[in-house]
Amino acid sequence: MIPFSKKGFDLALPDSPLATPAITAMEPEAVPPPALPAGSRRKRLWELKHQHHCPVIGTCLPLDLLRKLALRAKILAPGMSDFALHTQAVGFSEQRTPFAELMQQELERRYNLTVQRFRNARAGDEVYRLWREAVALGQVADALWAAWTHPRCDSETAQRIYGDIHMLSHQAGAAHQADVNRLKRLEVDNAALKVELAVQRERGGQRLAEKVQETELLKRQLAEMEVFACEREALGQRVIELEARIRAQDGSESGQRSRADALALRLVSAEDRANAAEARVRDLQQQLEEHHSDLRAAEQAMESWLLLDGEPDAGDHACALSAACGQSCGRNGTIPRLEGRNVLCVGGRPGLVETYRRLVERLGGRFAHHDGGLEDNPRVLDGVLSAADAVICQAGCISHGAYWKLKDHCKRKGKPCVYLKGAGVSSFVRGISEVAEAPVEPS
Repeated sequence: MIPFSKKGFDLALPDSPLATPAITAMEPEAVPPPALPAGSRRKRLWELKHQHHCPVIGTCLPLDLLRKLALRAKILAPGMSDFALHTQAVGFSEQRTPFAELMQQELERRYNLTVQRFRNARAGDEVYRLWREAVALGQVADALWAAWTHPRCDSETAQRIYGDIHMLSHQAGAAHQADVNRLKRLEVDNAALKVELAVQRERGGQRLAEKVQETELLKRQLAEMEVFACEREALGQRVIELEARIRAQDGSESGQRSRADALALRLVSAEDRANAAEARVRDLQQQLEEHHSDLRAAEQAMESWLLLDGEPDAGDHACALSAACGQSCGRNGTIPRLEGRNVLCVGGRPGLVETYRRLVERLGGRFAHHDGGLEDNPRVLDGVLSAADAVICQAGCISHGAYWKLKDHCKRKGKPCVYLKGAGVSSFVRGISEVAEAPVEPS
């Protein structure tokens, strides 16, 4: 059986079943095996007619695959030809042998989809119709196995398919010969084209060499033109510079006079600004001295009051305190008392801590101090905050963490907390006044 495929020739089946007698006369039909009972079970390879084994194996199993199966079945002799292998496979298909079972399994695996498509056929005519449709699509091997193993493929249908496959093998042989003849003509044409291509390549090489020479000449000319253009551009730039120098020399005298006048105006303006700045500096220095004088007077008054012995009254001592804090006490000249409250000072100037202490103790209070985490341990702040009745925070002299900690503590505990911007004695006096006037929270 000549293997064939869709490529290379058209698969055309005869519409008339007259080919069947010719097939019968050409190859006598073997004695058919016992008829199988009607049902849905498909035929196995060894259950097909003898004359069908050759087309099935030759068409449905490629030779390389057939060699692998024979090797697995251990029947492949060294140097066995393709024809000998085909003949041996046909012989082993007559009965259920291990080699026949391997071929059966492979055929079922390869053509399972087509077998499923043929399953719905209920009569031999439907099987034959599906066979013709598959052949028209080039699926000869798939359809051959699916049709001959179908349970509804009777003897007449099987013979019609046998006639079709026989004629297709003739067509494949004729197409193969046509392909051989066409291949020979193509080889002759190919040889002529190779000769022509060699001639064209030689001509092309010559023309390419000529173009390369022309390109090199043009490159040299272009390089010379670029050098000439650069020289011309340099000369043009030189001419422009000379013209500019001539114009500059012509207008140098007038330009110098204009620049001198402009510089003179700028000098006068600068002198005016300098005089104004000096006057402003003098005014600021005078104001600063006045502020320093007031501050020294206030601190001296506070120190003099702190150093007094005995209880303060509404006389000169009260006036000294008012002079220090810059405001009246508002209680008919009576100085407010701390009444034993524990006042915590957070921050402040280190040199004034003792002054803060004496002022608090002079007003009848107890004094505690924490520098706000600058040098003192921040953890100590929690303890002194808990023991304090009131807090004076000099916000500019403490860390951010200490500031937020004491603010949160005073808010939660309802303790008086006074925030001061300055760290001087006068600022602290105002803070003490606010603390003394604040109501005492019950413990």
